[in-house]
Amino acid sequence: MSGPKVVRIVTREEVLAICEAHLHRLDQAIAAWTASGQRIRELSAEEIAATHERRKALTALITNDAFMELQKKVPDEIAFLKADVARRQRAAIEKAEQAAKRRRQGRDSATTLMGALKSKGIVVPQELALKLDLIASGEDVANADTLLAQGFSLLVPESSQTISEAQQKLASSLLGKDTAQDFSEWKATNISRSNNLLYDRVDRQVSEAQVFLEDADVATFAAKLRSIETEANEQRRNLLLDSLILDLSIAVDATRAHRSAIEELQQLAAEISANTSAEAMALFTRIEQCGPATSLQAIAQLAEECKKVVEQEQQRQAAHARRDAILKGFARLGYEVNDGMETAWARDGRVVLKNPALPGYGVEIGGQAKSSRLQVRAVALSANRDVARDKGVEMLWCGDFGRLQEFLVAEGDSLLIERATGVGEIPLKVIGDAETEAVSVEKQRSLS
Repeated sequence: MSGPKVVRIVTREEVLAICEAHLHRLDQAIAAWTASGQRIRELSAEEIAATHERRKALTALITNDAFMELQKKVPDEIAFLKADVARRQRAAIEKAEQAAKRRRQGRDSATTLMGALKSKGIVVPQELALKLDLIASGEDVANADTLLAQGFSLLVPESSQTISEAQQKLASSLLGKDTAQDFSEWKATNISRSNNLLYDRVDRQVSEAQVFLEDADVATFAAKLRSIETEANEQRRNLLLDSLILDLSIAVDATRAHRSAIEELQQLAAEISANTSAEAMALFTRIEQCGPATSLQAIAQLAEECKKVVEQEQQRQAAHARRDAILKGFARLGYEVNDGMETAWARDGRVVLKNPALPGYGVEIGGQAKSSRLQVRAVALSANRDVARDKGVEMLWCGDFGRLQEFLVAEGDSLLIERATGVGEIPLKVIGDAETEAVSVEKQRSLS
């Protein structure tokens, strides 16, 4: 048994609020994951459905009162979604890079082939010529290698065909060799090898831009690259390529940082979506108006404001739940509890409850409920009393405290003793009747 106690209360309501906030953040993370995956065409409907099924399973944990498990699994799921987005983005970049290399190789091959065909006066079928023109312009044409091989076959007649000795010599001279050469050998020989490293870097950066930048921005960079490729002076062309690579890198890094900041802000905003206070609603409106033109500094400021509103609302809800749980518990124990007590407690930081079964005595609950730590103690309501009864009253109060803990546990709450003094170690605090009457006044105000 003990006298005055410092206790810590955690209510079911505040734990539920924490879990709901986690789920709100998860919903926003799922939305960002879905948008990103669909934008780069690296996400299937089946995968989206599977993610929503995992979301339902996490929600079910609340029904089973598995609150700690939910608070662990939701951040893990959010981290998984972020990692999965990064993995899919890398895959999309690799695909885009390979496609860019194929287009570049096809363009070089088609340009060289058409030049060779033209120089030799070989007539190319119209449909094939149109396709080769598209490949030479850098378009992504299906079966490009097959079309190039068809064009190459015009330079190298099939061995089964009967050709004259003069035709054989002509084919050999076109190939640049004295012996026959197949298409793959010819392509490898005639692909331009100038600036390979620079072009590899450009292709990589353009591929990243296709994943992270808007289509209009990608088109602008692509147009710059086409212009640079026409530069005849190799040294100047290399300098322009270096500059373009740097510009692309800066643009991609800035967009990635901006998008990450926006996604984090939106997750925070999801937590205040149900807050109907004027401050929260105004802040939510400002967050919704954020876009690509919003600076990182402005986003960071909004994030800090959002965190503050979230923290304040969590504290407000938790404080209300704690006061409500404690007062209801004391009411069940037979203490006098009225409508004005929660308001008085919130205003004054303490409240005194009378027990009709123990005239002249009561219980004082002290401390702001915003903190989960409170002080509870038996108190005397008058200095003019039989002090010899004080120890017995404290012992009775300790029994009441045990029953209070049981009531709270039955409701899913917890009330833990963090520090306590022994019975009789500290004289009972005396609370004058004038102080206890303040509660009645507050009640009248609330009813008027």
